[in-house]
Amino acid sequence: MSLIERQKPIAEQVHDILRGRIVQREYAVDQRLPSEEALSIELNVSRATIRTALATLAAEGLVTRRQGDGTYINKHVIEINTRFEGIWEFTQLIENSGRKPVIQVLSDQLRPAKPHEADALGLPHHALVLALERLFLADSTPVIYSINVLPQAIIQKPYAPEALNLPILRFLDQYCGQQYAYAVADISASIADEMLNHILQVGVGKPLLRFDEVFYNYEGTPLVCAVNHYDDKMLRLRVLRG
Repeated sequence: MSLIERQKPIAEQVHDILRGRIVQREYAVDQRLPSEEALSIELNVSRATIRTALATLAAEGLVTRRQGDGTYINKHVIEINTRFEGIWEFTQLIENSGRKPVIQVLSDQLRPAKPHEADALGLPHHALVLALERLFLADSTPVIYSINVLPQAIIQKPYAPEALNLPILRFLDQYCGQQYAYAVADISASIADEMLNHILQVGVGKPLLRFDEVFYNYEGTPLVCAVNHYDDKMLRLRVLRG
């Protein structure tokens, strides 16, 4: 009996079937999916329909497409137990609060990757990275202290100092030729020490939120690892969970 019905677009139904199999672990984590031809035969649809459904799954971060090697379950996403749709782009978050976002570059340097950065980015230890230390302000109030680290090897063209004031996704697009697909974030509580107090002006011992993130492209290649300290009392974080 065919799994495909006619009440809604076929590509959407194929997407739902494959997504269900992935979420229910019918395919093993990091396993290659059946070929487009095999899926088209099984589901009795065209290969173009399969390709459209797989592209949607890739945009959601559930699979990665490896050129010449097929489509794989994305272990970075399927193994996490909570999923928030979309990305928190800090300047947009500040704008949505009715304030003007300002990015201050506190420091930028090319340096060898620290061991945990190299591991997160899949780099050899001591590979060169660009480390950006920045402060996000809402109007004139500091709200987010952010450290972004990206491989020097992905930077494709020279950039002026003012380019470092761009949101990181725009920098990746304009100067690295890289398209963001998804991020995996660990969210934890932290306490302001003297350094964070000096930067965020919140008081030593003030509770903060800490986001440890890794950004990936559509092939599942890590692009940026980030540590963000966030004063949620000044800028409330509201999340819609599906």
